[in-house]
Amino acid sequence: MSLDQRTLIVTQISAAVACNALAALRLAVSEAIKVGLSPEEIKEVVALAKEIQQQPISHVSHLTDQLLREPKKTTHEHSAHCGCGCHHA
Repeated sequence: MSLDQRTLIVTQISAAVACNALAALRLAVSEAIKVGLSPEEIKEVVALAKEIQQQPISHVSHLTDQLLREPKKTTHEHSAHCGCGCHHA
């Protein structure tokens, strides 16, 4: 996957805010300014990341597990003539 520089920097800012990584945030904001993001855009990215960060991490873990769970196999209805060999008496 290839991201353009602007998207990459916005992602770096978001990640730094989410991790409360101040050194990384300083670097990402400096890069954002160099590539032409306005202070308002940077503040908006930080605000969105802070808002998302307010959600409990357990919710993130639960949703991730739920989204990555393999689909359940359909249950097989056993009958005397289904041929599966797993007949119930």
